[in-house]
Order: sequence, then structure tokens, then C-alpha cells
Amino acid sequence: MISQLEDDEFAANNITRALVSLGGRSALPFIHATIAPAVNAMPQYLRENKYSTKMADSGDIPWYLGQDTPDPIFKWINDRPPVLKSFMGWMAGQREGLPVFLDAVDFKKEFAKGATESTPVFVDVGGSMGHQCIAVRQRYPDLVGRVVLQDLPATIEKVKTNPLPGFEGIEVSPHDFFKPQPLQGARVYYMRNVLHDWPDDKCIEILQNLKSAMTPDSRILIDEMIMPEKGAPWRATQQDFIMASVLAAKERSHSEWLAVFDGAGLRIETLWKYTEELSDHLIALVPR
Repeated sequence: MISQLEDDEFAANNITRALVSLGGRSALPFIHATIAPAVNAMPQYLRENKYSTKMADSGDIPWYLGQDTPDPIFKWINDRPPVLKSFMGWMAGQREGLPVFLDAVDFKKEFAKGATESTPVFVDVGGSMGHQCIAVRQRYPDLVGRVVLQDLPATIEKVKTNPLPGFEGIEVSPHDFFKPQPLQGARVYYMRNVLHDWPDDKCIEILQNLKSAMTPDSRILIDEMIMPEKGAPWRATQQDFIMASVLAAKERSHSEWLAVFDGAGLRIETLWKYTEELSDHLIALVPR
């Protein structure tokens, strides 16, 4: 964690700096309080369930066992302001130093041609505090059109009360993605790490709500891992294990994603891979 320069001289190194960054100092308390108990309960859970890997969010997944709570993870987090603060900080900083989806595609050229000031060009569905909206505005300061953050009302109120730096020029719209999408005809409906929280039937429901709002110029952009069938990166498999522990969810393979998209009446138009470490992909979807 530190580098020794001389006998009695020490200096911070990259690990130290990572731990004191927003992501690092938020991740440690969040993982200790929230993730670790569920992960540590996995062996007991597997023993009690005859080592079945078929999980359902029915109250008996490792999360409930490890935390000794009847509450699902997101309610548990939201009921604890210090944990929620750590979670928001972790989400904001966990990808520091890694490529982002805007490195994979020229967003303005690909999706914003001919847009006017009234055109919703980027709608971040379930976008938390708006990190991706800010990234789009900062990457393309002259982007014509509306950039909109959507999340549940409680999150939107937090954004209004304490917006992140750079949030100027971004609209907010309270929305539950299990309900019909109110903003019709956006160029891009974007979701990052939303669908990996949910089983296939719920993912299909979310996507169908977006599909109903699409026009011929619209695309749904899914920003998620695509797990290789073999030789997956360790960081991706770690994330997959965490999702199983706390949500009975998973990171999906290419064939598993295809099944979800097909169930929602969508097909892949274009696919961009932008990290090797996590096998992150940007997936452009259009109606079948």
C-alpha cells in the first residue's frame, strides 16, 4: 500500500491513491457492510440447498441468510443513509481508469444526426445520480438535443438536492422502468448495469416498455458484460458471483442475452466491446 523510498522515507503509491479516491473510500465500507456478509453466506446456502445453483429471489438466497433480514438488497440499502451514500460513491468511482462506452462509439455521429433542441438524444434509464449523462455532455459539449436522467422519485430528489459537478444542462424525469416509458421517440434509451440485476422475465418487461416508446430513429443501448463461454476475466466472474449472492441474478453470456432480447421482440443491430478486464459491451437494439 506504500512505497519505501529510503530507510525512514515512505510515499503513497497507486494502491494508496486508489483507496482514497471516491470509489475506493466508498467501496470499502459498502462491501464490508453489504456485499461481504452475503458472499460469506454462500457456502452455508449451498450446503442447505444441496449445492443447487438455481436461485430465485424468494427469501432464501445468500443475501437474506448473510444479512439476517427479510428486506431485499435495494430496500436495505435505501433504509440506511450511510450505506446508500457509500453505494452512490462506489457506483460513481468503481470504473476509474477503465474505458467507458463513449470510447467505443462516436455517439454524436452514430445517434444524434439531425437532432433538434427538442429531440431527446440520450435518456439514461435507471441512471442513478447521472454519471453517464454528465459523461455525454462533457464528451460532446455542443451536442444538440436533450439529455435526460430517469430514476425512481427518491433518487431524483437526491439529484435535485445534491447534483454532481457537471450536471448543468441535464433534465431529470422520475420514472419506474417497470411502467410504460413516458418519453417517446428518444434517439437513445440507455441502460448500464440495470438488466443484470433482474431475471429474464423482468428484463423482458423492462425492454418491452422501452420498445413501445421507440420510433424508427430510436435505439436501445444496453451497456453490460457479455460473459465468455470459457476463459472469462476474473473481475467479470467476481461480479457474477456477487450478483448471485445478493440478487439471485447473474452476468449473461451472448446466448443468454439473445434469449432475453428475442423474448422482448428485439434484435442486436451492432455490438461494441470496450473492455477486456470486464468484458463490457455496448449493445444496440432495434425491434425485430
